[in-house]
Amino acid sequence: MKKKIFACIIIFICYIVAHFTIGYNKKGIEVIEQNPPQEEVVKSNHQSTNTTSQNLEKKDFTHLYKTLKPLSGQDALTFFENLPASGLTDAEILDFFINIPLSDANPEIVELYKREEFDKFMSTYPSGAPYNGYKWTKGNGTPFKGDFSSLDLKLPFSDYVSIENGPVGNHNQTYRIGVAIHGFDQPWCVSLADAAQWEADRHPNIEIDVRDGQWDNDQMADIIDSFILQKVHGILTWPMVEAETTIAPVQRAIEAGIPVVSVDRMTGLEETTSRITGNFPANGAQSGMYLVWKLASEGELKANVVLLRKPLGSTADANRTGHFLRVLSYFPGIKIVKSLHDKDSTAEAYANAQVALNELPEIDVFFGTGDHETIAAYDASESANRLHSRKDGKKIIFLSIDDSKTAITRVRSGQFELNTPYTPLISDIGMRTLINLVTKDQSMPHDIITPNIPMVTQNGDVIFGFQTQTPDQWYEYTFGPPIDQ
Repeated sequence: MKKKIFACIIIFICYIVAHFTIGYNKKGIEVIEQNPPQEEVVKSNHQSTNTTSQNLEKKDFTHLYKTLKPLSGQDALTFFENLPASGLTDAEILDFFINIPLSDANPEIVELYKREEFDKFMSTYPSGAPYNGYKWTKGNGTPFKGDFSSLDLKLPFSDYVSIENGPVGNHNQTYRIGVAIHGFDQPWCVSLADAAQWEADRHPNIEIDVRDGQWDNDQMADIIDSFILQKVHGILTWPMVEAETTIAPVQRAIEAGIPVVSVDRMTGLEETTSRITGNFPANGAQSGMYLVWKLASEGELKANVVLLRKPLGSTADANRTGHFLRVLSYFPGIKIVKSLHDKDSTAEAYANAQVALNELPEIDVFFGTGDHETIAAYDASESANRLHSRKDGKKIIFLSIDDSKTAITRVRSGQFELNTPYTPLISDIGMRTLINLVTKDQSMPHDIITPNIPMVTQNGDVIFGFQTQTPDQWYEYTFGPPIDQ
């Protein structure tokens, strides 16, 4: 009898040990336990709309983050390098870095992050999986010639929220759509208009009127109000950075029964009918991934980083910078030595870069939240004879966002180390969403998220298990005039 009791006790102890022990594989990556204990979960801003992937993401990332959180420096790098052993796909590795929690390892970055309240912007920006489980693969899309730019372009997401060619809704009715954007003096914005017009041209009973607010908030409000007076069937808009200024006219349109769809930037009005939002979080996270990987390849996880940024408070700047800093926060040797804003002006960005170069004898990295900033930083560094002014004569690292032909060409030539694309060719998605709304062919969600685009590196490197693109693989999707090779 005593032997039986003793055997039962041994079996019970073994069960307890097996049930609560968290395993590790040979690489040191945490293996997910079958029955995790009930404790505080690291919350993510990037929630998937796909139930299956959402559950997997929460479960896997929670335990990976729990292991990562106390690590810093070389230990954090080793953890990143071992991510492929955890079985994550490319998309999951990128999601891991997009959702990575802020570390306490770098107090200066933590102080900057909290002082500028990045979490406030990042938590309100729509995020999640693309609509209806859409997945983009290299090569997808449709070539076309832009009506406004007269450039040969390629839409990457022409099959997202797809609508067949030909008349839509009531074939005997003409649907009038007003398009209110800013910036026909900028190639990015012109291509935005090109993509909207391309979609309209596919449907003989769609008529659009494209207007340029010319960076004037009052003029934009007047344009939207004029569309309301004309009783258009729908409005597509790309508002100013100061989103609050568009709240009143958009509210008036919706109260008049006119659906409003915003593209890229948001109107500031939560009740905007649908919002097409891009991959700002992926831009910042991939920039952070690349910089850590690049510094590790050089043999030292230290750098003096200058941030050249879009206007303070803009959605693009806050999300890109915030996600960039969250990845860097695990590395105490990375210092943010300057943070300067411009008003989407290359001239201002160049002046800011000159200020940094004049004040700081040691700059390792320029990070721009728009490609015009990185272009300005490179040109200013070259003019100041500082391109190879890092320790041991190494070249300054230039990280760019927004995929102009200029930026991608500079990655190809080695002038820039990185570009994380953000295409203007997404307004066709906004048009298709609006067409569904005005024809009542299909109800549409409040938020439609565009797919994350892999970063572009000169050699298409694999970074922490994540496959990047070469400049040639993405070049056909770029915007702006051709560059002499």
